[in-house]
Amino acid sequence: MGMISRVRGRIRSDSFSKFHTLKSEDKIANIVWLLSVVLLLPYWAPRGLLLALGGAWLMAAYTCLVVPVLISANYRYPARWYPAVVNLARRAANRLRAPVACVLSVLRAVYAPLERAEKLFIQMNNLSTMISQLLIFTACDRLFVAQGRLTSLYSLMFYNVITYSVSYVREICTKEDWSPYVNVTRHSRVKHLAMSATKIVLEWTKAVTFIVTITFILLTLGLEQGLEHYRPTILYTIITGTYYLLSERTFLELWPTALSAMKIESLENMEALYSGFWARAVTTSLAVPLVPVLVWYERWRLAFFVFYVCVFVHGRYRLGEALGKLNEARGSLARFRRATPEELSTLEDVCAVCLGSMRSARVTPCAHFFHADCLRRCLAASDRCPICIRPYVFC
Repeated sequence: MGMISRVRGRIRSDSFSKFHTLKSEDKIANIVWLLSVVLLLPYWAPRGLLLALGGAWLMAAYTCLVVPVLISANYRYPARWYPAVVNLARRAANRLRAPVACVLSVLRAVYAPLERAEKLFIQMNNLSTMISQLLIFTACDRLFVAQGRLTSLYSLMFYNVITYSVSYVREICTKEDWSPYVNVTRHSRVKHLAMSATKIVLEWTKAVTFIVTITFILLTLGLEQGLEHYRPTILYTIITGTYYLLSERTFLELWPTALSAMKIESLENMEALYSGFWARAVTTSLAVPLVPVLVWYERWRLAFFVFYVCVFVHGRYRLGEALGKLNEARGSLARFRRATPEELSTLEDVCAVCLGSMRSARVTPCAHFFHADCLRRCLAASDRCPICIRPYVFC
């Protein structure tokens, strides 16, 4: 009898200890879940309770303090019904996989005409760029200009005038033939009278237009006549100016030259690819935060057009195209190792493709040195070394 009582007591003590442990852990998990729901309620309050009380700074501080604690607490004390919910969701996803695939195929077929229209819209480079600029400028009008005055057209006109002036100065600086006459043929010295007269008139028209444009800009900035309602804020000017400089074709052609002048060796003479990708990435990043702010102020239609044109279409096609070209160029050069500074110092040679000095280079398996961009151009035409005409063999 004594042995039986001892066995019963041991069984009771073990079972009850395990039962109480499991029960206490379940209580803690349920309490953590309920506290998580309560602490997340401010995000669901109408018009944003945290924003109404202390603004965006209070909401950011609350998010940084509370959300990590909630994630770690739910990970440490998960409720017993979490795995059941996960399994139920997996079973539902498996059952809905076939219907969802059917719906997606139908949506792709419906979206195909719109996709063709998007590609046609992107191909019209000037029109698509101007529409995206107008949308961004209008969104900045509604958000950053007092009383929502329409200043986007004034701003776009002013930026276009500056662009014309920059393009004309660039044309003058890069012009090689200053002769006012036009020859009958390329190697003839006989002057074509009508074409020469037309060329002289066009050149003088450009010069007079440039002078009038500069005078107009100076008068506008100095006298400010007729612009009493044009009062853009500093934030408005920064966002619109940055977006215009990184989306207008005239300035997009200048950024690679500026990067080349900085002589950044890590770019490996691929400034055009990097500048194109960076410009598209910055313009898309400028448009993304404007969408939720416009939705917050109930500018639904403008938010939709900004998201669709400036974020979705331009991000999908222009940013995707720039990223694809950059990744393709870097991928084609990934097989060739970079030359070390010691190798370049002892080489004292020039690139065999462009005949330029090599501050950075790529090395082929046959031990020949080329600029990265020069090697990339050669790889586009042939998979053989430009010097020894041997195929590249990598060990």
